[in-house]
Amino acid sequence: MKTIPKSLRKINLTVFFILVLLLSACSEDGIDTPENGKAVIPSSTLDTIVYAVVGNDKIPIYLSIPKGCGENSYPAIVVMHGSDGMWANHDPDKGTMSGQFNEWRDLFDEHCIIGAFVDSYSGRGVSTRTGKWTTAPDNFKISSQFIRSRDANAALALLQNLKYTDGDAIVRPSDIGILGFSDGATAVASTLYDTDKTPNDWEWTQNFNGEEYDESSGVLAPEPRPDVGFAAGVFYYGGSGGYDYWGSAICGPNTLEGNIYRIYAPMLYQIPEVDELTENTLCMFNVLKQKGDPVELNLYEGAGHGFDFDDNGQSALARERTMAWFKEKLHMEK
Repeated sequence: MKTIPKSLRKINLTVFFILVLLLSACSEDGIDTPENGKAVIPSSTLDTIVYAVVGNDKIPIYLSIPKGCGENSYPAIVVMHGSDGMWANHDPDKGTMSGQFNEWRDLFDEHCIIGAFVDSYSGRGVSTRTGKWTTAPDNFKISSQFIRSRDANAALALLQNLKYTDGDAIVRPSDIGILGFSDGATAVASTLYDTDKTPNDWEWTQNFNGEEYDESSGVLAPEPRPDVGFAAGVFYYGGSGGYDYWGSAICGPNTLEGNIYRIYAPMLYQIPEVDELTENTLCMFNVLKQKGDPVELNLYEGAGHGFDFDDNGQSALARERTMAWFKEKLHMEK
């Protein structure tokens, strides 16, 4: 049985504006980095919303900070929403996350984890991934292959540089995970792509309805993997085809040689049996397994797309397994 979400914690607007200012110096790759290498918040901070700049867009990040844990520094998890966005009633102005994400926020609080819930849509004028936002070239603006991964890395950099006013680090920089659902799961996979393994002559393209788009059309190459990247990722019911971004079709005969996708950190796949996206993700899992990448899979019989929303045993089991996975990978066991 799922827990009932707690009431939304007070947003500390003073901290909000401080962090906006501290995140005003852009790096060459278009992601904001904290000024002087750090962003500072008081130890009394409750949940708050900060902005990171990715390209020309200001991306809201809802930070959830646990209280009463008695920790000097915390693990953290970056959360990537699905196609319906992150906010209750699609309204970012109220700062209220949807029920699903409030439940995860409370779960993080229970386990003394800082959460960074990344809104890839509202800062780009998008409410949901529907209509024109599902087809090229409009969908490049919120691409889960090469834009939302930049959002995730911006949140990673923020967490790694987040400090209290006394200079102590709030987050252990090497103990940060990433979790995503549906389109956000696809973004998780893209974020964990090991750019060190990209062939030297690789050309970044995507195919939609038989038409190929390249970098001159707005397709971007992935940014280089961070020096200290994510420790692990969890992938809930996303797609793995990438519109041929990674090369040969993942379920095709030339996948082992023609598809370049690899990961630099362990990934857990939480996959429903009844979902049109499951086939290509199972193919991706099998290919990564054959290549020796650190992947694990749980398949939920009878479950469908979006089963994390469901109030049933499979949803609860998947959440339990997710937290156990992060507990190991983020060095939370005592």
